[in-house]
Amino acid sequence: MLAHRVPAVRPVLAFLLALVLVTPPALLRGNNMLVLMMVLVLAAAVVGLVMPRLALRGVSVRRLLPRHGRVGESMRIRYSVSRTKRHWIPAFSVGIDERLEGPAVDVEQTAWILHVAPGDTVHGDLHLRPLGRGRLMLAGARLGTSFPFGLHRSQHVVGGRREIVVHPQIHPVPSSILRAARGTGLDGPRSGRHRGQGEEWFGTRPARAGDRLRDIAWRISAHQDTLIALERTRPQPPRMQIVLDLRLPTDELDEPDFDTARHLEETSIELTASLVQAGYDAGDEVGLRVMGLSVGPHHPRRGSLHLDRMLTTLALLDLDGPREPERRRGGVRSGVVVVQPDRIRPLAGLGDVLHLSARNWPPGAGQRAIEP
Repeated sequence: MLAHRVPAVRPVLAFLLALVLVTPPALLRGNNMLVLMMVLVLAAAVVGLVMPRLALRGVSVRRLLPRHGRVGESMRIRYSVSRTKRHWIPAFSVGIDERLEGPAVDVEQTAWILHVAPGDTVHGDLHLRPLGRGRLMLAGARLGTSFPFGLHRSQHVVGGRREIVVHPQIHPVPSSILRAARGTGLDGPRSGRHRGQGEEWFGTRPARAGDRLRDIAWRISAHQDTLIALERTRPQPPRMQIVLDLRLPTDELDEPDFDTARHLEETSIELTASLVQAGYDAGDEVGLRVMGLSVGPHHPRRGSLHLDRMLTTLALLDLDGPREPERRRGGVRSGVVVVQPDRIRPLAGLGDVLHLSARNWPPGAGQRAIEP
């Protein structure tokens, strides 16, 4: 036996139907019970129209935003909802959504507050999944409630304009690409300028308890009244410089369709962001340079703040802006990876580099996008 879905009844239609059924008999017959029912229906209508407006008075909202978003990943926006004590009417069933401007987003779950008592503070979460990189503008939080009968929905916009930078999507990078990139620099493993546990010599000092025998400078100690120990340098991690080549405008790429060419440019940005994240996770010093757009370079270094700056630079690239010609650069003393949207175009002045094409990215979409 098939189950039939019961259609939802709109509160306004139910109220009008009750009013039509009760009012004529109550006015024509003058029956006390019918008149009482008519008064109750009218009183419910007044409460249903006035209560939502009173419930949102004195309600304030504070946004708790994430540091940044990422394309394809769920992002949570938390709302702290408070109500002043002088408004004695509590707020029930308050829904919160956001007026959004910028990249397209998929709203996975809107925020909903069951009850806000006078003088109380509660929290609700809004879950979004960004579909594009860039600046996601929050134009205002929109509170709404139709409690208690759903006859009228009152809305109130609170909060100023806020901004969240949405970073490009990150894909796993094969370890072979990182190993190949590290082997393209002009120098090998580097010694640091600080004391550490490396192999290179840094200096000498009086021996202390716990020093290994291999760290004792026996020849120097033979001429001293005390033992002298060798100090080692701190080894430095590998360096990797990532170059995103966007010199050619979108309509000059090797694609007859503008949308396909623009998609390749966006994919090259995702590839660059994936390399930046993979180098950071591997402990490398990562740098970024964007050719073709007026964006300052990021020199190789480590740190989460440096990673956030590079991903933010990639997130805010304007592909509709003017493109700049190639600037000649000298050799780079680090592994260099050049990312290009459509096909490989060797760059002069960079020496031995690793070229990657976005045409077959991410890995698995076709043959490997590596060309030494």
